[in-house]
Amino acid sequence: MTRKKIIIMALILILVATFSIGWSAVRAKMYDFNLTEASELTENHSYEMMTPTKVPFKEMKVTDLNVAEDKQTAVISLINADKNMLDIQITKTKPEYPADKKETVKIGNNISGEFIPDDTGRRILTWQKDELYYEIIYYYKLTPSEVSETQLIKMAASFN
Repeated sequence: MTRKKIIIMALILILVATFSIGWSAVRAKMYDFNLTEASELTENHSYEMMTPTKVPFKEMKVTDLNVAEDKQTAVISLINADKNMLDIQITKTKPEYPADKKETVKIGNNISGEFIPDDTGRRILTWQKDELYYEIIYYYKLTPSEVSETQLIKMAASFN
């Protein structure tokens, strides 16, 4: 190879590496979220539940707050202008998924959770805190990688 070709190849590799690092940083970005409607949910329950302070998309808005009649399950639905949809499900019953679809993950310092990378159009993270089970369910538009495992874990770690 000539010296010129080697220099061009090196520049292309540097450009690709820079783009990859930049893309990863953008994908891992989290946005502040304040769920003021949570007080309505906690009033309807005899137990205290946590809600997130970080979400993986800009300008997420609550579209639905639903508490089951037996008050054992609550679902908070979020969406933004780009139609990125998330559900937060809080229940006293452990959600069940096939063992071959689950991966054990660490949330924060001391919580273990289960990540389901692709469950028929959904990407799910579930964990238990005290007597409650929490699920973050992301409904992807094209591919599951639209939201990363890291982003869901960061969102879960922000629950307080």
